[in-house]
Amino acid sequence: MPPHHATNILFGLALLFLTSAPVFAEASTSLKSYYSPIVRLEPDKGYFLITTNSGIQWVQVEDAVKEHLKTLEVGDMIDVVVELRPDPVPPLLKSWKLARSASPCKVLKDQTCSKE
Repeated sequence: MPPHHATNILFGLALLFLTSAPVFAEASTSLKSYYSPIVRLEPDKGYFLITTNSGIQWVQVEDAVKEHLKTLEVGDMIDVVVELRPDPVPPLLKSWKLARSASPCKVLKDQTCSKE
């Protein structure tokens, strides 16, 4: 195999790898998890406020989950998974696990609550 042919193959593989890497990065950033105390609740509007490494963040819930927000209290420790959306739309809740709370809805997944 001529040396320039091998170089072309290596260059092609490097180009393929570099152009496909951002696609994997974008797909992996659509879901994010946070562990935080609940700072504020707006159950009728379908939002709650948590803290993150970069500040505070409103999290939106789907209509079916609004009633479950009423069982939470400010200060409850919550582990959430959210779907990130383009600004200025807040992230959408996918699931939660409560670490410290009197709520009967300790785990919420697929809009369904359970005690554990």
